[in-house]
Amino acid sequence: MEGEKRMILGNCLILKDFSSEPFFGAVEIESGIIKRVIQGKTKVDVDLSGKMIMPALFNTHTHAPMTLLRGVAEDLSFEDWLFSRVLPLEDRLTEKMIYYGTILAQMEMARHGTAGFVDMYFHEEWVAKAVRDFGMRALLTRGLVDDHGDDGGRLDENLKLYREWNGFDGRILVGFGPHSPYLCSKEYLKRIFDVAKSLDAPITIHLYETSKENYDLSELLELGMKNVKTIAAHCVYLPEEHFRSLKDLPFFVSHNPASNLKLGNGIASVWKMIERGVKVTLGTDGSASNNSLNLFFEMRVASLLQKMEDPRRMDVETCLKMVTINGARAMGFKSGKLEEGWNADLVVIDLELPEMFPSRHIKSHLVHAFSGNVFATMVAGRWIYYDGKYPTIDENEVKRELKRIEKELYS
Repeated sequence: MEGEKRMILGNCLILKDFSSEPFFGAVEIESGIIKRVIQGKTKVDVDLSGKMIMPALFNTHTHAPMTLLRGVAEDLSFEDWLFSRVLPLEDRLTEKMIYYGTILAQMEMARHGTAGFVDMYFHEEWVAKAVRDFGMRALLTRGLVDDHGDDGGRLDENLKLYREWNGFDGRILVGFGPHSPYLCSKEYLKRIFDVAKSLDAPITIHLYETSKENYDLSELLELGMKNVKTIAAHCVYLPEEHFRSLKDLPFFVSHNPASNLKLGNGIASVWKMIERGVKVTLGTDGSASNNSLNLFFEMRVASLLQKMEDPRRMDVETCLKMVTINGARAMGFKSGKLEEGWNADLVVIDLELPEMFPSRHIKSHLVHAFSGNVFATMVAGRWIYYDGKYPTIDENEVKRELKRIEKELYS
């Protein structure tokens, strides 16, 4: 999927990356790729006066169909949340529900400036179909667990997903999703790592989410995790003695601060990780535990938590890089900055919003003031959200289906 063959967006502020300041100009796009970033006034095809173009955001950990479970399990311990409320409802989810739950997730994420996400779930081929139809980027994985070596065919499902969807339209990548060391045997983890390495595919895994997880990270690395690109979600209790050794590995932490707080799992030491060279990105987790997919909100939570002990921690530039270029790199996409030859994945912000004044402090506002309600989101040169509309879907039809699904799921 590519957008129009060629177009110029501009007559507005341009924030190329987060090491520089915004300037007045335009962005020329051709066949889904940024051709030029122009400084100064120029003739444009899309006039965005009063606005700002910036790189789009990337959510490195979620379970997209769980939008259907938003609000179902409030004020519970992690164990009660999972076993009493979430798992019984997940047993009722059909392929059609998975599809529309993922469409709903993309609607929410696109409205908040997200261009791509990492997903771990089941019926993942229907997640892929929803991504195909809506237009976001995604790194998709089938959640993998085993019982004494028997995984019920899950790894075969993940391999089928890889064969059928990896590389689709340049937007969909497929990796492997071992759920966690406590739901996967060591033998099964080694098998997954070996398969991922043979395909040069990434994995994503829940790691050190709770204080009860006391496995040996060194052992996991030696089983083969050190040989594959890994997006490790949570890492709240990741042992500090490993921070420095992880910086030289293809290892990315997906920090999920709101979900960790809501489930009482604590606060990850991400500033210490960053200081020691660990690559940190940002994720929301699923809607049943956050309950929002708004990465602008997540940035603010991440920053404030680390500033609790020292206000000099988690500067705005670090936060913005976590949620843009770091996330895109973890997923495997050349996105996250506005530069010639990079993907045309971008966000348009309305600078006339009250929270965006005074205009001289825009980067700070993005982290600490902005609601996250963007004017537009573009992926691969195509608008997936523009001025309150979703150009790639029939919004009314989607809402009708979601109402039917709610009645069926909760009856």
